[in-house]
Amino acid sequence: DGCIILRMSAIPWVTMLVASVAADYTNPIAQPGQPGYVAKPTHHFRGMFENDSAFGKDRNYSHGTRFDYAQQACGNHYWGVSLTQNIYTPETHTDGRVWNQHPYAGYLAIGGAWMYRGEDVGSSLELQLGVTGKPSFAENSQWFVHAIGNMEQWDGWGDQIPAEPTIQLSARQDWRLACCESESKGGFQTDGLIFTREAVGTVDISGGVGLALRWGYNLPDAMQVNGNHAADYGVGLLRKSAYDPTRSSWFIVGSVYGEYVARDMFIDGGVFHDFEQTCSRQPWQAEMQLGVGVVHKGIHYYAGAVWHTVEYRTQNSDSLYGTFSITWNW
Repeated sequence: DGCIILRMSAIPWVTMLVASVAADYTNPIAQPGQPGYVAKPTHHFRGMFENDSAFGKDRNYSHGTRFDYAQQACGNHYWGVSLTQNIYTPETHTDGRVWNQHPYAGYLAIGGAWMYRGEDVGSSLELQLGVTGKPSFAENSQWFVHAIGNMEQWDGWGDQIPAEPTIQLSARQDWRLACCESESKGGFQTDGLIFTREAVGTVDISGGVGLALRWGYNLPDAMQVNGNHAADYGVGLLRKSAYDPTRSSWFIVGSVYGEYVARDMFIDGGVFHDFEQTCSRQPWQAEMQLGVGVVHKGIHYYAGAVWHTVEYRTQNSDSLYGTFSITWNW
């Protein structure tokens, strides 16, 4: 009953949002110097939440939370800061280690980044300092959320990976795909990009390449398919010269990504402590994402579904989880 009431109460809000987007679509575009013109934003604050409960139960990569802020420093250069927490659990929530399943693990990190935003190429470099084990507050966070939601608690956190400091350097590059860009007479647009990720540190060592395609109206800079990854911020690395911040935007976006993982401390264990592995890492992995985004009055809403192949060899099935983010741009 509570879910039905929540859905019904959301209907007026969704109706007003759709009506406002439609109004922006029919209004003329304000040019620089004209009334109603608004400069493109230079501040971006995002809250992102990922969880697998939307498609099943807690297992493997169970939950991720990331808050990040990016601000223009000079010209096309931006700086950013972030706070990230990740939670991992086995499929079976019993006390003690569960063999052939993902170990209990928590991760909490702060990061600092430098970004270059261009029209044809953009890049981001982030350094994260973090901690695993009890200081990550993963057990406390899961207990609190499950207590509020009246969900079953997980009993095996006494055997999570040990607490130790982490250091991680991550990078991302975006390349514009001009061949994928088009615009119809009605104002509908398409675009695309190729992106690469690289990571090295005590958390993981990995690298991969991906492709993202988008279709919609008044396409904004950020595609928001980056997800809860280091060096990925709420601001897009590619500037959209045709984007009008005075108008609302909406789009459908999809991406594919493949990577090689040479190390994953949440499966392989830490650097400074011995930890008996319960499973063996799968080095080659792939990910697909499909989502919908809306930008209205400087606020970017995004919701999507992420499919990820197995991360360890004895994993029973691929991972499927939901992702949701809100970005304030000003």
